[in-house]
Amino acid sequence: MCKNCQCLLLSDSANGRITLHDGVAVNETDQAATPAQGLYNIALEFNNITQWLCYDDFLALEWNVRSIDTSAYFEAHPYEERIHLSTPSRFLRFSFRIHELIELRKMLSRAVARLHWFEVLRNAQN
Repeated sequence: MCKNCQCLLLSDSANGRITLHDGVAVNETDQAATPAQGLYNIALEFNNITQWLCYDDFLALEWNVRSIDTSAYFEAHPYEERIHLSTPSRFLRFSFRIHELIELRKMLSRAVARLHWFEVLRNAQN
């Protein structure tokens, strides 16, 4: 276990939370990793989903969720009740009802804003 690890709440809602585990090295031997990539593990808990994400995958998920045009999706798929999202794993998909997607979108947006704020503070300390 890491002596200098912190678990910080980035965002939460009635159905989930996003936490930042700062100081947990993803791969200490990877010299090409940026500080953000190497020091952040992000846990997304939403309904029955618990997913650990690296920094880049978390930002990609937030961008994917933010970019979905729900009206266009349901016009193209009128018999679908859920929106299906790909993940970094080609074998894993998340499926959300519209109200779940809206809640997740808000959580992710708040988490990214807070994560960027932590980056500003970290850079100011260095």
